[in-house]
Amino acid sequence: MHRFIFIFLCIIIFWSPIPLGSHRIWSAALLELLIAGLAVLWLLSPSKEPLINKALSQNKIIIGLFWLIPLWSASQLVPLPPAVIALLSPHSVSYFPADIWHSLSLDSGATLYKLQKSIAYALFFTLTLAIINTPERLNLIAQVIVISGVLQASYGVLVVLGGLEFDFLHIRDIAHPHLSSATGTFISRNNFAGYLEMVIAIGVGLLVTHILLNNDNFAGIRASIRNLIFTLLSGKARLRIFLALMVIALVLSHSRMGNTAFFASLGICGVLGLVLYRKSHKAKSLAILFISLIAIDVLILGSWFGLDKLAARLETTDAQHEERTFVFQSSIHTLQDFWLTGSGAGSYYSIFPNYRDNQSYYFYDFAHNDFLQLGIEYGLIGCSFFALIVILCFRRAIQAQVQRRTAVLKGMGFAAMMGIMSIMIHSSTDFNLHIPANALLFTLLCAFACIAHSMEHQEHQKPKKRLKERSKQRIST
Repeated sequence: MHRFIFIFLCIIIFWSPIPLGSHRIWSAALLELLIAGLAVLWLLSPSKEPLINKALSQNKIIIGLFWLIPLWSASQLVPLPPAVIALLSPHSVSYFPADIWHSLSLDSGATLYKLQKSIAYALFFTLTLAIINTPERLNLIAQVIVISGVLQASYGVLVVLGGLEFDFLHIRDIAHPHLSSATGTFISRNNFAGYLEMVIAIGVGLLVTHILLNNDNFAGIRASIRNLIFTLLSGKARLRIFLALMVIALVLSHSRMGNTAFFASLGICGVLGLVLYRKSHKAKSLAILFISLIAIDVLILGSWFGLDKLAARLETTDAQHEERTFVFQSSIHTLQDFWLTGSGAGSYYSIFPNYRDNQSYYFYDFAHNDFLQLGIEYGLIGCSFFALIVILCFRRAIQAQVQRRTAVLKGMGFAAMMGIMSIMIHSSTDFNLHIPANALLFTLLCAFACIAHSMEHQEHQKPKKRLKERSKQRIST
């Protein structure tokens, strides 16, 4: 039963990006239903092991923060007296008659929809900590995510380079504005890039795991050649090819901030990783890995698949004449009016027309800035929960690399660190955290950080303390 539950978790992760990133009402509802079904199976399963494992018991604060988000969304739906509304959110008074009770949310239907999603994410985070209770499961689910990213990348590359006859899912009929860019099964190339950023980070974490597991030292030329052949035939070489394919798809997405966020996070986390592993005997191997990733992905693959065109597009970008700049400026005024309690989760698209100017012409249901939109919808109170989750999980990821000894835990700690940093950079200009597939994968990255930090069979004590305890045991025996 426990094995089936783990397979069900892998199926949910694999399925989430396929139906347009689950960014439709029916696909989002199906994803929520699958997560609810997983929770029921987990609760009803015959437990041969404690339900509250180490990852759950040591991350109660982060779990609580995840559940505070839907609680705050629910509180935005509670009708309040006009005097209370005028005190908490003065600008909300003008949207309703002055003599009736109403909620803080200006769009209760959208807030209820977001409430369902936030409950699903919180439940998914909790279930992930409970189900992934061994390093083997952690490694396996990371491989499932990489396979999902490879399939997304392959589909996106084939459609761009091979033509519309490869678009058997007819994604191009929906994503028509980006016909020359790779979108995978997503509508927006930027969301496709955001998904690949996180998957590539997990793939790099698996590479770090392989390096830390390799204990072979130089034993002559023949042994080195033999080890090289084994490496070329091993899963490490296959994983490197997968990463190269996903980087190609990322470049072909032509997402400016997606590529910027990926390469920036790779460089920053590569340097940070070298600092964290500087005392390890694998420090040189890791340095070669990070240098080769940057050299091959940027210089070789980038030059073949149009990174120079992307760079030229970045150079010609004029922020003063970008329409998203005008949307950002109008959204700032919105944030000033609802900075404390927010306008209600999911209400951005319904209140933004009241603030937009004549320089933005298109329909905007997202602010193209996750931080800004979260501030508008959830206010300072709700945003503090999101900020604490990111800070605490990023800290967990770093601690896992410093304190843990198991290679998988160190590798997944690096994957969480790089993935979180990348999506945070990208969120400054896009709305990845509002796409269910990307939000679910980001939730999984946060869970990876907590699991890698909490899962260890042995206690980490200083060498002197361990020697003293061993000597005491010998004396007692």
